[in-house]
Amino acid sequence: MSPSRSAGAAISPELAPAADAAPATTGPSSPGRDSAGPGGSGDRGGHGRPWLVILVATGIVLAIAVTIARGVYRDGPLEPDAPTPQGSKAVVEVLTDLGTQVRVDRHTEDAAQSLREDRTVLVTAPSSLSAPQLDELAGALEEGEGQLVLVQPDFVTLSYLTPLITPAGSLRAESTVEAGQSCGDLTFEARALAVPGEEGLRGPSTLYSTRGEAQGCFDTPEGDLVAADGQVLVLGSADLLTNEGVREADNSALVLNALGPSGELSWYVPSATDPMATTGPELLTHLPDWAGPVGLWILLVAGIALIAWGRRFGPVVVEPLPVTVRPQEMVLGRARLLQQSSSRDAAATALRSATSVRLALQLGLRRESTLDALVAALAPHVQRSPEQIRSLLGPTPVTRDQDLVQLARDLDRLEKEIDR
Repeated sequence: MSPSRSAGAAISPELAPAADAAPATTGPSSPGRDSAGPGGSGDRGGHGRPWLVILVATGIVLAIAVTIARGVYRDGPLEPDAPTPQGSKAVVEVLTDLGTQVRVDRHTEDAAQSLREDRTVLVTAPSSLSAPQLDELAGALEEGEGQLVLVQPDFVTLSYLTPLITPAGSLRAESTVEAGQSCGDLTFEARALAVPGEEGLRGPSTLYSTRGEAQGCFDTPEGDLVAADGQVLVLGSADLLTNEGVREADNSALVLNALGPSGELSWYVPSATDPMATTGPELLTHLPDWAGPVGLWILLVAGIALIAWGRRFGPVVVEPLPVTVRPQEMVLGRARLLQQSSSRDAAATALRSATSVRLALQLGLRRESTLDALVAALAPHVQRSPEQIRSLLGPTPVTRDQDLVQLARDLDRLEKEIDR
C-alpha cells in the first residue's frame, strides 16, 4: 500500500472507496431538464391571468360610467348643485323657479359684500369659520341691511354675531317639532318641522335658548329649533336644507320662505381655499358618496392582484451546477488544511479509521465491529501482539509530525501483511 493511499484514507474514510473511481465530468444542466423539475414550469410563469385584467377593466368602465351619469358637480354637505341626499340642489332649483337669484360664494369677502348689498346670506357651515372671517361678517351686518342665516352654529360663532342666542342642548331622538302660539312670523308658514336624531347630517339637531329681543320658535322643553335676533336667523338642523330632509313635514315651507323673500340669495359654502380661512372643511367632504365604496373596491382588487402576482412562478433560471472535483484534489486540499491547523490527532484518527474499515472488509467483519473484535481477527494473520495492534489502531495521542508519519507507515505495513 502506498503512502498516498494512507493519506487519502486519513482524510475521508467515506470517500476512500471512491478514490480509485474515474472522475465524473458534470456540466451545466440543459434548460429542458431544469424546466421539467418541481417548480420549474416555465408555462406557469409566462401567462397572465385574464380574469384579473377583465376585473380591473370592468371597474374602470363602471367608474367612468358613474361619473358621466351623475354629471359634473361638487358633492358635499349642503352643496347647492349636488343631487345627492346630503346636497341642496332641490332647494336651489325651487328658489330659482320662484324668482330668487341664487349666487354661490366660497370666500368670506364675497359673502360679506352680499350682506352690505342687502342680500340674504346663507352660511352652510358657520362653525368652521375662523375669528377673522366671523369679524368680517359681523362688520358687514352692521354696515348693511342684509339677513344672515346660520345653519347649526356653535357657541363661538354666535358669540361673534349675536350674543342673545346660545346653544341649549341637542334633539337626539327623531321627532317632529310643532310651532308654538308665540312664534309669529318666525314660523315662515310652517306648522311642524321633522328632524332626524343621531343620524342627522351633522349629528343630532341643536336647540337654542334666547334672551332679550331675540325670539325662538318650534320649541321643545330643552330649547328652540329656530331662533332669530334682528338680522340673524339660526336654523338648528342642517337636514332642513338637504335633498332628503326638505321633503319631510313643512321643512320646505320654512326653508323657501326664510331664504326667498329678498329675491337675492348668497349661498355661502366655506372653502379651504378662502384666503381668510385658517381652518376649513376637509377636502374629503367634497367627494361624492360613491367615492368611498369605489375606493375600497379598488383597494380590494389591488390586494388580490398583488397576491396573485406575488405567488406567480417566474421564468426558469438556468445556472451551471458545481464542478465535480477529483478525489485526489479533495484529499490533498483537506490534508493541507489539517497541516496548517496542526490537527495531528484528527489526521491520526482519520488514518486509523480508514485502515480499520479496509481491514474489516478484508477479514469479512462488519463495519460496525468493535476494536476488540478487529484485534482478535487480526492477531492470527500478523506478526504483532494484540497489545501492539490495539496501540496502533486505538486512540493513542500523536503529538509530533514525526509520530504522525511513523503511524502512517506502520498502518501501511499492517495492511501489507494482511495482503500477503
